[in-house]
Amino acid sequence: MLFTKEISVSRSVRSASSAFRFILLLSSFAFAQQSHVTQEFRRTEQESWAEYIQAYKSPLAQSPIDVKFYHINADISIASPSLKGNVLCRFGVVENNTNSIKLNLRREYVIDSIRGNASSYSFTLDTITIALDRTFQSGDSGEVRVYYHGVPPLANNTKGLRYTNHATSQRIIASLTTPFLAHYWWPCKDGPGDKPDSVYVDITIPDTAIAGIPVVAVSNGVLANVTTSGGKKTFYWRERYPIIPYYVMVAISNYRDFHQTFVGTQGETFPLDYYVFAEHLTAAQQGVQNLPQAMQLFSDKFGKYPFEREKYGMTQLGFYGAIENQTNTIINNMGLSYFEVSVHELAHMWFGDMITCKDWHHGWLNEGFASYCEALWAERNGGFTSYKNYMQGFQWMSGGTLYLQNISDPFGIFVSIIYDKGAYVLHMLRGVLGDSVFFNCLSAYTANPLFRYGHATTEEFKAVCEQVSGRNLASFFDQWVYDQYYPKYGYFFVQNATTGETRVNISQTQSSSGWRAVFEMPIRLKFLFAGGGDTTVTVWNNQQTQSFNFLFARTASSMQFDPDSWILKTAQVASADESDPVLPKSTPVLYQNYPNPFNPTTTITFTVGTVYDLVEGHAPSVLKVVDLLGRNVTTLVNEVLSPGEYSVQWSASDLPSGVYYYQLRSGATTLTRPMVLLR
Repeated sequence: MLFTKEISVSRSVRSASSAFRFILLLSSFAFAQQSHVTQEFRRTEQESWAEYIQAYKSPLAQSPIDVKFYHINADISIASPSLKGNVLCRFGVVENNTNSIKLNLRREYVIDSIRGNASSYSFTLDTITIALDRTFQSGDSGEVRVYYHGVPPLANNTKGLRYTNHATSQRIIASLTTPFLAHYWWPCKDGPGDKPDSVYVDITIPDTAIAGIPVVAVSNGVLANVTTSGGKKTFYWRERYPIIPYYVMVAISNYRDFHQTFVGTQGETFPLDYYVFAEHLTAAQQGVQNLPQAMQLFSDKFGKYPFEREKYGMTQLGFYGAIENQTNTIINNMGLSYFEVSVHELAHMWFGDMITCKDWHHGWLNEGFASYCEALWAERNGGFTSYKNYMQGFQWMSGGTLYLQNISDPFGIFVSIIYDKGAYVLHMLRGVLGDSVFFNCLSAYTANPLFRYGHATTEEFKAVCEQVSGRNLASFFDQWVYDQYYPKYGYFFVQNATTGETRVNISQTQSSSGWRAVFEMPIRLKFLFAGGGDTTVTVWNNQQTQSFNFLFARTASSMQFDPDSWILKTAQVASADESDPVLPKSTPVLYQNYPNPFNPTTTITFTVGTVYDLVEGHAPSVLKVVDLLGRNVTTLVNEVLSPGEYSVQWSASDLPSGVYYYQLRSGATTLTRPMVLLR
């Protein structure tokens, strides 16, 4: 509720000998931070959710129906809070022998009657139980129309159909109904679990003006008609895409409107409609100038805007933060200081509106994704360094699982974690998969017909990522979504000035209760060489204490540990006494492959001594080939070897040209060398 460009990395090649190359990753120092407005927006948004959940304990109605269509007719007073309306609900039955259904409506309202397939009803504790006029079987269709009136209530004096003023005395009425407060102004099957195929919203208000500006009613979708009769005006809005009930909105005030037209690179054209207070018109026109660029960015990354047959709009509220109502975000204001919030809400059209979390256990699929898109916008404008620095604002250094275990708990971690850690988990997934695969995963997710205009869970998103990447991501999701906290690293490196052999020791020191002992992650190590130049290598860290050996032709003057912060962590330089693992009884040797470069066959020679494992005794030696991201290409050796020298021939006939690394792990020592496949 509340930004992308491929990582621009300079790569150069340095020769340690004529036989191989290293890929160098260079960084810059531009800086982009999250604005104070964005941080304050998240704080107020999170507080309102927590306050609501603490105040409201009634369960949502569970009913064996699949709602297909709502038609809301609401006559709303402007002078004082009052609503009189009726709502048609058409539904399909999903269970045999269904004799009754349930809808939600706040207890403060009076039900005048219920018609259609209703024979009788009871109304208790915000739940309407409707006895049907016959027994329905699975696959049958029915409809009911609920007539009701009353004074719209507020949850914790904050959310619902809220009446207030702007410019001191000019009325603004608006619905604020996330995460499941639609029934605070209209009867429905509330919550994220059931999307009707379409919703019609007819809003009748007095035909009047305030400060010389006509009062209008705005809602989702397309304005099909406006009629005037008997001193009243009715606005007929049509939302013909599937929509969650709490994203159905209304806003009533003396709005001034202005418009842009979005013309996308994929041939799509649709209006961008803005409704603002007259006193904010100029600021809003300046504040949304870049919204078409943000729309294009997200269209490029996630597919075309999902509601292109209608519009994207924003409507000013003048208080609160913002809510991503489908096709019509409601927002405090549209000035430049709020543009990051505008970007966040726009991203929700893909993540939240089009694809909705199945329930709030998976709330990060809405809020974490939209928050991450803020960083993609920063990257689009300021490059990778701006992106990286923006992401620092999302570091979640507290406990709690990203998968919300108790979605009725308003305390502690609730909500904050799904924004912040949710965004950072996507950042880490990008680091693990690489840019191309990561964004392919996101586009496949948004294009999947199982989720488009429907729902998704964490496991379903994970399955898409695994299918696209061809990788098993169980460990990644287990440790970052379903488990809590983060790794605490200690590290150091030493180099033999004569031979160039460099050893890096990495330890994970987290030991408190609730902390997993080991986080398995690829770690980028950036070596800076005396006299200039650098190289970055990726190691796979999956042990509490681990040693990695490299051979450089130049002296490494320093090393940066995860320099681009791809891992949520703490890290500090440790002494050899603190983190040096138990070394094998004799040091293994890994020789340069020959020939190198090669096409397509090369020979790798290595020696091992006696290798012991603290638990198993004799331990296997492992020789494998990995790519630049540390992903396993093939395992050549995985067995207990007697001390001695070994040679292995490897054919890369099915691989593309490029730099690969071969790694020998013998006991607690890992040796790594590069090789080049040239076709």
